Amino acid sequence: METDIGNPEASQLLPTNPYSATKAGAEMLVMAYHRSYGLPLITTRGNNVYGPNQYPEKLIPKLILLAMKGEQLPVHGNGSNVRSYLHCDDVAEAFDVILHKGVIGHVYNIGTKKERRVLDVAQDICKLFGLDATKSISFVQDRPFNDQRYFLDDQKLIKLGWRERTPWEEGLKMTIEWYTKNPNWWGDVSAALRPHPRVSLVVHSDDDAWLLENGFISDTDNNCSGLKLLIYGRTGWIGGLLGKLCENEGIKFEYGAGRLEDRRSIMEDVMRVRPTHVFNAAGVTGRPNVDWCESHKTETIRTNVVGTLTLADVCRENNLLMMNFATGCIFEYDKEHPEGSGIGFKEEDKPNFTGSFYSKTKAMVIQILARH
Repeated sequence: METDIGNPEASQLLPTNPYSATKAGAEMLVMAYHRSYGLPLITTRGNNVYGPNQYPEKLIPKLILLAMKGEQLPVHGNGSNVRSYLHCDDVAEAFDVILHKGVIGHVYNIGTKKERRVLDVAQDICKLFGLDATKSISFVQDRPFNDQRYFLDDQKLIKLGWRERTPWEEGLKMTIEWYTKNPNWWGDVSAALRPHPRVSLVVHSDDDAWLLENGFISDTDNNCSGLKLLIYGRTGWIGGLLGKLCENEGIKFEYGAGRLEDRRSIMEDVMRVRPTHVFNAAGVTGRPNVDWCESHKTETIRTNVVGTLTLADVCRENNLLMMNFATGCIFEYDKEHPEGSGIGFKEEDKPNFTGSFYSKTKAMVIQILARH
């Protein structure tokens, strides 16, 4: 491998895809609650857990079920991506050790130094099923943002007394045994066994399912001539201006009636308005000024972070273009941008101003949206 030194808990979080960005964002949120309100919490970071009962969209159960069916085992790319697989029994034990011995406010990695290529995993499964790997494995198009390697430094956890106890060969055999005895545990999983599942295969929330199943939202909702905007932030300065501009230009628009943090109400807005585009100018700034956010952090997070991300996700699911009107109050002068120099910050620059809680929430959501 490149190095036998894993990423310690204090390493900078550098998510490369929307999933990892949401995990990093969630970690930042709960840590903010700990620092602001003293919420007692411990964060664990693990990856590539395997074992019985796992849903077969994950690599190991997917390959096992396909091998049981005598079908081809798809491997993304050339299979050189490296992962550290840890049996669920060892992960459960790690949770127990951290719960009883961990320090409040700390982060603990749960990992193993025994790395394997995805191709190695597929070959090991073929071997245990008595299959010819050269004939049973097929290489398919790689996933977008398929990281080459995850590697965690688990020394902090080991110092608490935890040890990995399940060897890879033993854990894989136990997992195969469970799936062969419980082939119908998950029911019809044919969609999950595809090389590239296109949609979430877990049951949708009741609210989304009800609206979608009853035909209130469909892929054809946007197939109309001209523009129709759904605007959030009616009482704000920008939201008010957007409405006036639409009126002056003869563009159809309606203001959203739902609260951003209420997913069902947003879905109902989309159903009612049937927009071609969604403009978000909503947000909590505080009255009389942003100092209000310092003493109302929960309300600020609920709208500026959770609400914006909820709206973005509804737009994504319904193939709607969303324009988010954010703020420039996320930067402050530094040595690369001295005051009076005329050197401005660019769109791709990382926010560096954390002097107000309002700015923190706006900066946070911008970074997550960039990967949504």
